Amino acid sequence: MPKRHHPYVAGSHEAWSVGSNRLTAAGQAAVLKDLGLQLQRTYQNILKEPAPDRIKELLERLERIRHQDEVEEEEEL
Repeated sequence: MPKRHHPYVAGSHEAWSVGSNRLTAAGQAAVLKDLGLQLQRTYQNILKEPAPDRIKELLERLERIRHQDEVEEEEEL
């Protein structure tokens, strides 16, 4: 089966637009603000859920490394 040409190939964004190109800066800001509010409403419940244990472990590990780096920097001074 031959490959179909898709007009929105990765890397060629010249033909792609969400229709906000002609908005003023204030209009673009309003669109982005509205989009942000819609995303917050959509994902609000997910944001309230606790992080999975594996993610918590990784965050704790990163925090320990960061704290260790800060202590080492203070000792060098």
